[in-house]
Amino acid sequence: MPYPMYIAGEQVDAADGSAFTSYDPATGKPFCTVAKATGADVERAVTAARRAFDEGPWPTMSGHERADVLDRVAARLGAETRLAELEVRDSGATVRKAEQVDVPGARAAFEWSAWWARRIADTEPGGAPAPGQYLRWHPVGVVATFVPWNFPLLLAAWRIAPAIAAGNTCVVKPASFTSVTACELVRILHEEGVPPGVVNLVLGPGAVVGDALTRDPRVDMSSFTGSDAVGAQVMAAASRTGHRLQLHLGGKSANVVLSDADMDRAVSGSLWGGFLHNGQICMAGSRVLVHRSRHAEFLELFRERAGKLVLGDPMDPATDLGPLVSRQQVRTVARYVALGQEQGASLLFGGARPDATELPPHLDAKAYFRPTALTGVSAANAVFQEEIFGPVVAVCPFDDDDHAVALANDSRFHLAGAVWSADAERAWRVADRLRADRVWVNDYRMVDVSRPDPAKDAAISDRIRNDLDDYRTARRIEVSPPETGSPHQVLGLRT
Repeated sequence: MPYPMYIAGEQVDAADGSAFTSYDPATGKPFCTVAKATGADVERAVTAARRAFDEGPWPTMSGHERADVLDRVAARLGAETRLAELEVRDSGATVRKAEQVDVPGARAAFEWSAWWARRIADTEPGGAPAPGQYLRWHPVGVVATFVPWNFPLLLAAWRIAPAIAAGNTCVVKPASFTSVTACELVRILHEEGVPPGVVNLVLGPGAVVGDALTRDPRVDMSSFTGSDAVGAQVMAAASRTGHRLQLHLGGKSANVVLSDADMDRAVSGSLWGGFLHNGQICMAGSRVLVHRSRHAEFLELFRERAGKLVLGDPMDPATDLGPLVSRQQVRTVARYVALGQEQGASLLFGGARPDATELPPHLDAKAYFRPTALTGVSAANAVFQEEIFGPVVAVCPFDDDDHAVALANDSRFHLAGAVWSADAERAWRVADRLRADRVWVNDYRMVDVSRPDPAKDAAISDRIRNDLDDYRTARRIEVSPPETGSPHQVLGLRT
């Protein structure tokens, strides 16, 4: 039986019975079948979400009541032992990443969303209505949530948890070939008491499912995570209905190694930032900028340590890098590496698929790509400017801090960045000049999977709080003192 969709609280197959096959990237063999939605299924899902928002109890429940449900979901995520294995088999993630980042990160998203739901007031300033100005916060309504393929479970949690914590209802559309853990997450949501219609799941290709969702006038908001190209399509479709849009798009982050950096730490951080999950991360540090006086030293140590990374079976805890998400993604990466060299870059290491004899015989060598570094890269090179979403790092020298900032900011992407220096004040000055939403100093940290702790400044706390506010809308209420009368009386006008 295929993995089902969830509509109005029930497991359902596609209206026409269609399904598609999901393949294990590591082996290339069929992993499972998944229901394939039609336009009619999207119609049913939006109808269910609309009814649950307009007539159901969820939007009118208190933050404490919603938080109780989210806490139960979080506890289940911590207890579901198969989630990590399913994430590995569906997306090609290593079991270490799945167990240490994906599952605990998903749990933390629900815990933090519950924590904030109990603490964010619905009215600002608080208290009973009295003369004055108030902001009354309301959920947006029906949210269409699009989850990418690189972190199927984690990003599904990051999108669903704050949206429903704020009182919204959702229609969730995961990437078609990494749907399984989203299916498991939605199953857990229903088993732990999320009312029917609050979270609906539709599966299938974006050309059918995604387009129908963004064009439906009953959807109040679309939250999309993915590539710039598809994000532009979502924006164009959503503009026809005028609903709210939240876009989390690509990146080409700069990782800046200043002249006084601790080279041992900087190289380790650059390996982590550039090659974690084969670079299939929007915040990947895929542009490494190194001061010219330390450039040769960096390259030598970077090549030496990259050569120790283990490619292999993602279910083996000793494996550092598993397969890319598909053979198609491998071809995309290979094309960029060739283009980079055509445009003047030199290959430092990697640059090709591993030989089949280098991997265990049950693995598909055509789904793997060696970690790769290119040197002699100019700012005009495609591998410097375009998101590759693969294990490819472009290394570029700079002359001074001003030059480093100019190179780092020479990009249309402004998602993240990092600065390495032994001088905290110098690092701060450079970091402050980078056009990036988040900058790390002497670190390249992907996510914080900390559980709620009021005494700890956890990065995920700020992210979840901001997301929760994005899923709310403010209504201004102005209350006039009884003794002054209404504005038209004050002005002496007659009505």
